[in-house]
Amino acid sequence: MPEFRHPITLFDHFEIAMVRGRQDFPLTLPIPDGQYLQLGSGYKQINGWLNWDFADWDTDSGKPMPLDDESLDGIVCYHSMDHFAEPIWVLAECQRVLRPNGWFVCVVPHYASELWNSDLTHKNRFATDTWRNIFSERQYRHQGVVQGHVDWQFRIVFNMILAITERNTVLVTQLVKDGDSGE
Repeated sequence: MPEFRHPITLFDHFEIAMVRGRQDFPLTLPIPDGQYLQLGSGYKQINGWLNWDFADWDTDSGKPMPLDDESLDGIVCYHSMDHFAEPIWVLAECQRVLRPNGWFVCVVPHYASELWNSDLTHKNRFATDTWRNIFSERQYRHQGVVQGHVDWQFRIVFNMILAITERNTVLVTQLVKDGDSGE
């Protein structure tokens, strides 16, 4: 039978209720002097980061991100991935520019939320299984994405539906790029 320490924070209560240890939910800790990108920043600017809105990189242009391979330590995309015409291609570009062990955090409206259904500019629906399906070879081959087949290097390390109110239910996901660049 699992034993838990006295709960102090809400996360402690979550651990007990869900019988999940903190090791199951890695934190996206910034790397000192790391390079970070907020994709689709709008009016929310993160100090010290690259903050790109749609004018900074047209995700629908088919042109790669104007960044070198493995040049970033982390990318966040808050309420933007659901607006991109080709989110799988954008995800492949994020993978290309992330260093090994770099992370991608995405927050999008859950497909069943009022938040998703009430905005006519949303183009893509996201559910908890969306990420697993994207990375599952038996589900998709992703031909034509980034000049052919994508060999996904992402691991899903956090994927949860969260809400303050039911109408604003979101999916919060953290992906980590595998590995070692072979250096």
